[in-house]
Amino acid sequence: MPDQPEPAEFEVKGHRLTCPVCGQDRFWTRKTLMNTSAMTFFGFDWADKKADNYVCGNCGHVLWFLTDKSVP
Repeated sequence: MPDQPEPAEFEVKGHRLTCPVCGQDRFWTRKTLMNTSAMTFFGFDWADKKADNYVCGNCGHVLWFLTDKSVP
């Protein structure tokens, strides 16, 4: 991924992340909006819930974790 620092190790809720595809333990991070069609239709994409993404530094597999605590 261009313009990214070196991939690093991360933990989620006390568990070290490893890629389920290749077993690598180094990831890049990014945030992604979880867009819904209704919010997009009315122009409120900014209000959609967010997810933390961890992109494997080896194979590119993406792990998604919701950051909004109000999701059941």
